[in-house]
Amino acid sequence: MQSIMADPLVYVFPSNEKPTLSEVGGKGLSLVIGSREGLPVPPGFILTVAFFEPWLSQLKATEAWKHFLVAKKEKELEHACSVLKKEVTTFTCTDEQRQALSSNLEGYGHELLFAVRSSAPEEDLENTSFAGGYDTMLGVTHQTIEDALRKIFASCLDYRVAVYKRTNSLDITDPRIAIVVQKQIASDVAGVGFSLNPLTNNYDDAVITANWGLGETVVAGIATPDTFVVDKVSLRIKSCTIGTKETSIWLLPTGGTEEKSHYRSPEPGLTNAQAIELTKLIQMVENLYGKPMDIEWAYEKDQLYLLQARPITAYVPLSPELVTKPGARKRLYFDGSITAEGMTRPISHMGTSSFHHVLSVVGRIIFLRDITRNIDTTIAHAGDGRLYVNLSTFLRLLGKRRIANLLSNVDTLTMETIDMLDGDEYMPEVPTIRLLPYGLLLQAPFILFFLARAKFNVEVTHRRIEAKRREFERDARELIAQDRPLATITNDILSKMLVEVFLRHVPLVILSRAALARIEKMAKNHPAADALTRSLPHNITIEMSIALSNLADVAPADINTEEFVERLQCRDLPMQFLERWDHFIEVYGIRGPNEIDLSVPRYSDNPTLLLEMIVAAKKSGEHAQTVFDRGVREREAVFESIHSTLLTRDSRAAKRFARDYAFVLNYGGLRETHKYYLVLGVALLRKKIIAIAKEFVAAKRLDTVEQIFDLSLEEVDQARIDSSIDLRALGKRNTAFLRKLERVARPPTLIDSRGFIPRPPKHPGREGISEGTPISSGVVRGPVKILHTPDEKSFLKGEILVARATDPGWTPLFLDAAAVVLEIGGILQHGALVAREYGLPCVVGIENATTLWKDGTVVEVDGAAGTVRVVNP
Repeated sequence: MQSIMADPLVYVFPSNEKPTLSEVGGKGLSLVIGSREGLPVPPGFILTVAFFEPWLSQLKATEAWKHFLVAKKEKELEHACSVLKKEVTTFTCTDEQRQALSSNLEGYGHELLFAVRSSAPEEDLENTSFAGGYDTMLGVTHQTIEDALRKIFASCLDYRVAVYKRTNSLDITDPRIAIVVQKQIASDVAGVGFSLNPLTNNYDDAVITANWGLGETVVAGIATPDTFVVDKVSLRIKSCTIGTKETSIWLLPTGGTEEKSHYRSPEPGLTNAQAIELTKLIQMVENLYGKPMDIEWAYEKDQLYLLQARPITAYVPLSPELVTKPGARKRLYFDGSITAEGMTRPISHMGTSSFHHVLSVVGRIIFLRDITRNIDTTIAHAGDGRLYVNLSTFLRLLGKRRIANLLSNVDTLTMETIDMLDGDEYMPEVPTIRLLPYGLLLQAPFILFFLARAKFNVEVTHRRIEAKRREFERDARELIAQDRPLATITNDILSKMLVEVFLRHVPLVILSRAALARIEKMAKNHPAADALTRSLPHNITIEMSIALSNLADVAPADINTEEFVERLQCRDLPMQFLERWDHFIEVYGIRGPNEIDLSVPRYSDNPTLLLEMIVAAKKSGEHAQTVFDRGVREREAVFESIHSTLLTRDSRAAKRFARDYAFVLNYGGLRETHKYYLVLGVALLRKKIIAIAKEFVAAKRLDTVEQIFDLSLEEVDQARIDSSIDLRALGKRNTAFLRKLERVARPPTLIDSRGFIPRPPKHPGREGISEGTPISSGVVRGPVKILHTPDEKSFLKGEILVARATDPGWTPLFLDAAAVVLEIGGILQHGALVAREYGLPCVVGIENATTLWKDGTVVEVDGAAGTVRVVNP
């Protein structure tokens, strides 16, 4: 067929024309690009957004449109959309539209049939797919094409489309649509192909679904297709699952379609050769667009056609430096930002930038080199939006078994997953000698001397630790006040902080953990052995919780958060409350949810965060100090009981038990102090950055203060020197990948460098019972409350807290919790530690716990057995 010159309202493909996305939409643009690059795209043309302007103008002049504009409630909007769609049924083409349409149909025989599809500018993009929102018409004839256009145009006014637009912050009052008219392929078999595995996220898999006849049954999900999984590197078919193919749709020669039931259901729809050919086409499409794609394809008389190509929206992306080439040795990553911090949302670009500095300083202290320069020899990596541990490095240093044992204390599901992986697949080729921590080895004499002194002179050690903390606070504030580059100040603060943390705090915490393991082993037969870790002194997070309860004691009763904020701003509150408030902000104002990210507001920045917790604490039945004191009494009673029993059996064992208990008592609570150092540095740096941001806003280089966190520290430094730098454009580029990450609702804790997400083994369960890892004993019943952030919704006394993971910002909620259930974690995860501190039954490692139950579901948590049983669904 000869190519027809495009009318101003029409673009033809294949051709060398280059329409814009706003003219032809995502689907149309991909067909133009694919056909121009020689892909097997059936010919056709696109009626542009401009083509349908007369219909939009006619629509906006109706009373129905006026009602649509003022529809606020869901039922009102649904009705308004329905009325608008009825209006469209009366529309006819203008002379100009009809001329443009007929002139582009002339090149096709009158017996030829068409597939007519929507192609809205917002449709089939990386961020918005509108899957199933717009209509498609198949087997359209020359005579019925105008009816098809009306029907598809009307679908852009559908209630489903309006709701989807609202959900994705798109303007529902600006409906725009282009429509693709394409030669209909009378396919013998058709379906969909993905350039990655949507179930495992594996970038090296092509997944193909197929059914007899037209591909509509696969796209619409009205039949169970065959599924082929093909390795794109080796072109090996990894699996073939034959679907039931209950229904197939076939093109009628005169137009329209017919259905057949169970047509050749037992037979595979594709030969192995066709599956390989399709995989090669999928790879070509992916390489052309440079991103994961899904396609619609069809075979007609053994000829393969590409019907559509669009970006895959639902997958877990990795920043480019984390991805290895296809076929190369892979790396295995563990997401520490989820497990250690409970952060499911991406870290800001500036937050990631700051962690590059953290890792650089850590590398110089521990390894005597900058570990950020070579990802193959690093222990951790700050990828865009996430903090990853490079487990491949640890595989070389420790081996799979030791890694699994270490992770059992942090995340039991990850431990189980690693245990079943092939460690050789992720073993790096780097010699072990290049990975050794030479910095720590050089510091070993100092660390050993410090630990020996800590063991025998507790009081001096604590005075030393406290003095060093005050010294760091003073030095950090002095550094922040200096007018030097942010990157330089950051490195200086980190150097002071991390030397203290790694040479003093971390060794003490590690030894206290080892001592705790020994006393728990001796006390394993005691029914209340969990109490040995309760209410340990020197825990700065627990101290903050007590201070919050003290603050709530003097807060006005029966006051809502909004009124609280107004009165606080006017200082119209009792003097005793204001004094305690000022003290709390001075000491703990640097804290807050997701506090390791520079972009996240602190309590001092946003008092509402703190006031909501005060209101909740005011309603709580117990004071944090009461809970702490009770824990002290229970711990001391259990110690005396176990120690007395040991004395009657083995005096030397009793002596070892007492010595280890004393070490845990004196230093176990310090486990939160190193986090305090980091958070203090981040909070001070944040204040300086915000001051700079205000300068940029005043100079009209930024629109809001928050936009500065879309830049790196180095970029801010450069921008202060060079006023020609476009900060808005730079920030937009920096956050492009973060916008992809924001679509990932449940980031995985494990992922490899080819995107593969290993899953933990399935355990045979009992009906109504979910099994995890026991953390803190006790049996309680209560209603579930599922939270994704500590301030997401109100949490009531006696409810069972269910979360993916927690950080110190969640601690006040534990006062009212009857029990704690976490998806992620082991005995060292923050939520597990606090639950043990407060004597709450706790179970961790229940996969998908936040989706298993609904708020209000009554369950029984058995912290000793590690089970959660549904009592009342």
